[in-house]
Amino acid sequence: MKKLTKDVYMEVLFFAFVLGIWLLWAFILPLNEGPDENMRLQIAQFILKYGKLPTGDQKEIMDYTWGFTYAFRPILPQMLEALFMRIAMVFTRDAFALLFSARLVSVLSGAVFFWYVKALGDMLFERKSLRWVFLLLNVCLPQSSFLFTYLNCDSMALTASAMILYYLLKGMRNGFSVPACVWLGVSLSICVLSYYNAYGFLITAVLIFSGYYLERIRKGDACKGEFLRKGLLVSGIVLVLTGWWFVRNYMLYDGDFLGLRTQEECAQRYALDIFKPSGRRNGVNMGISLADMLFRSDWALLVFKSFVGILAPLTKAHRAWIFAGYGLLFLAGGTGILRECIQALGRRYGRKNRGNARNGREAFDASKLMFHAGLVTAVLLPNIMNIWYSYSNDYQPQGRYSMPMLVPFMYYVARGIGYWGQRLADGWRSMGRPAVKISGCLVCLWMAAALGYCTVRIMWPAYQNVEDKAEVRVYTLEELFGEK
Repeated sequence: MKKLTKDVYMEVLFFAFVLGIWLLWAFILPLNEGPDENMRLQIAQFILKYGKLPTGDQKEIMDYTWGFTYAFRPILPQMLEALFMRIAMVFTRDAFALLFSARLVSVLSGAVFFWYVKALGDMLFERKSLRWVFLLLNVCLPQSSFLFTYLNCDSMALTASAMILYYLLKGMRNGFSVPACVWLGVSLSICVLSYYNAYGFLITAVLIFSGYYLERIRKGDACKGEFLRKGLLVSGIVLVLTGWWFVRNYMLYDGDFLGLRTQEECAQRYALDIFKPSGRRNGVNMGISLADMLFRSDWALLVFKSFVGILAPLTKAHRAWIFAGYGLLFLAGGTGILRECIQALGRRYGRKNRGNARNGREAFDASKLMFHAGLVTAVLLPNIMNIWYSYSNDYQPQGRYSMPMLVPFMYYVARGIGYWGQRLADGWRSMGRPAVKISGCLVCLWMAAALGYCTVRIMWPAYQNVEDKAEVRVYTLEELFGEK
């Protein structure tokens, strides 16, 4: 009991540390220093003023630089931001106070994300050190922290992704009880109404849910009816909670239920010439191949850097040691999980098991296979969409477009780090375990220190003297992209 109390104390203390940083960033950050924040704010302000949802081509919220609004896409975060602003208006009409109240939606999304990730770590890892590494990888990554401090849809999508994985794992443990199915449906609905780039988790849920029942069927359990009933329960909840949005889009935009085609047509009509879809800077319009963009330009490097974190509108870069440190962690995790996979395949298909088909069939576990297939899908799809968007639509090498993969990606990073830790513990025998614990503590302390450094040495000096934080600062192309 004493040990449990100590663990809870450490978790609450760390939560307070992270939440304090998020609140500070949300308070000192001027309007629109987060990408497209003003466009999101205008949607919330429209809802607050008129008490209804705007259409995608609503003139009051149109950005005539880019020629469109984000109201074509799911806007659940902006609906909640309008609610928070309405509550704040009971006490004040100050412009920045209302902005800060709206930002609390992102901060609270981060708080929920923290505890779901913590719960996931408890379920996925036996070693306490790996649970901490997994938690800090998710919440101390500068870019993920930044997303939890300004108006965006990414923060709620990240929270939904953690919720989806948690209720999938919980369902696998309790036979997908009705409460687990209901919460899974709610989590998927939040994802659907938040961010298109996170839709890979819909496929993830289908794969993991199906894999669980496939394994039970393989073992002779007559559960096909249960699979159908509970699958329909989850699907029905998602349909009820989200279907209205796509029906609305279908009726408003001449059958375009996603709103993406109509958004492009709107941009072509209203945007400045250099930002019209037909003239945007992308791989197709520049006449380069996809391979050239990926391997012969700085696209991949910029995506990596902005995934780790380039704060504000791509202007506040971290120090090289932060990029190098996270790069080494990702490399260690990636090589570790690759080695673990190779060894697992060797044990299954190596010479000792050749010809032993029956043993191979018994070793097969559809539940585990589909679980990892689901996680890999959640990692790959946001990156594929990010790559294709830069190549065919608008060349923006931004890591935040890949952020929906955060939780499953960090799971594999933490697991790969754990592989090397186990190798170290086995190789050094009596000295191995203490060395692994010390190394894990140092890694966690480094990530927490890096986040603190970003606060003290980057964010605070950049914004402490800004007088009117509710005013939008206009950046030049040179400041944004280094172009003259």
